[in-house]
Amino acid sequence: MTSLAEDGARGAARGRLLWLALVISLALNAFVVGTLVWWVAADRMTTPAQRFQQIVRELGLNDDQRDAFQQFVVEMRRNTRQLRDNNEPLVQKVWNEMGEAQPDRDLIGHLVDQATENRRAYQKSMADALTRFLANLSAEQRSAFINLTKRRQDPAAAHLRRLVVP
Repeated sequence: MTSLAEDGARGAARGRLLWLALVISLALNAFVVGTLVWWVAADRMTTPAQRFQQIVRELGLNDDQRDAFQQFVVEMRRNTRQLRDNNEPLVQKVWNEMGEAQPDRDLIGHLVDQATENRRAYQKSMADALTRFLANLSAEQRSAFINLTKRRQDPAAAHLRRLVVP
């Protein structure tokens, strides 16, 4: 009888952990959607090309550095799109499974783990891409880039933060 109670307690704890992981994942997805909505609303006055040129001017990038920045932006967009394409079906499967009368908690946990691993791989690849870009800058430009990403009142800096901090 005692082992049954212990198994039940372990199962309940595992279930709570899975639900917690799912809630965190869903909250992160809601944050991403909210950020996207804010980004679209905030960027209506300037085009992406104009924001790109403003960043290039502020950093004083030469042609090679500008090419490296453009490569970083292209890679960031590609990786972001790939993350979204990989995780959207997983999130949909989680919702579908949660809608079942008897949801498979192990499947939900596996899907959440898979989405989390996709996000982790994305963050690592973006850190690598940003590091490669920053290697093309002088110490002063790297410092200016970091300061530019921290300026909240500047729309170009806000856009750059969205590019750099996914």
